Amino acid sequence: MLFYQKHLVKFTSAFLFCLTLLPSLTKADGPKDNIPDEVRRIPALGVEVPAEQKQQLEQGLAKLKTSLDQLKKSKDARIKALIPDVEIYYRAVWSALEYQEFFHEREIGTGLNLLKQGQERADQLLKGEAPWTQQTGLVVRGYISKIDQTVQPYGLVIPDNYTFSGKSEYRCDLWFHGRGERLSEVNFINQQQRSRGQYTPANTIVLHPYGRYSNAFKFAGEIDVLEALESTKQNYRIDDDRISVRGFSMGGAACWQFAVHYADRWFAANPGAGFS
Repeated sequence: MLFYQKHLVKFTSAFLFCLTLLPSLTKADGPKDNIPDEVRRIPALGVEVPAEQKQQLEQGLAKLKTSLDQLKKSKDARIKALIPDVEIYYRAVWSALEYQEFFHEREIGTGLNLLKQGQERADQLLKGEAPWTQQTGLVVRGYISKIDQTVQPYGLVIPDNYTFSGKSEYRCDLWFHGRGERLSEVNFINQQQRSRGQYTPANTIVLHPYGRYSNAFKFAGEIDVLEALESTKQNYRIDDDRISVRGFSMGGAACWQFAVHYADRWFAANPGAGFS
């Protein structure tokens, strides 16, 4: 009888635990996601933007677009090459407003702040200045995708001892972010300007690719990684023999993928908890 009671308790506990998982399972990908009319929208629609803030966003976007149009008329090759560093702010906020991807009220304020930052860069570049290109620490930059000609952001951690006029080359670690259904270009850029991330080895440039939302850095996300790395190598002195890949969870899966498919490009790979 005692043996039976012990196993009954174990079975009951396991059953109750499974019941606690049901709410999360109903939100996870499942059979319904194979039916076009019932597939779960990812990301979910964000909050409604109040009329006053929407007007502020639209005005900021219009002003920044005017500046971008002026920059694109420049015949200066250096200025034209740096336009993506400005345009990432415009695209991030425009996309969030256009597709209702401000997922929390506070993100609207973040969007307004990013427009100010983008406008500041635009005003500097119109004067022929680009101080962010000589900045250590956290820097967000952009490039034009060869896939669809869209501007794509990426984050960098530039070590404090990096010398912009020197000749020595630096190690570069790529960090692949994990899955987040409320990730957006607004949130990505904001995070890359505020947090150094999980790993910041000494004397190392850390590259954080965006990778087109949360697709495990596959398809367009895969090409984005390669293009972000190429852009980084064009702007900073990277040692080709000391480039590594790291990531955790979905980022770990991406790390496995790049370690296997592009094995000759990395001196090390450090995947964590990623499916292979």
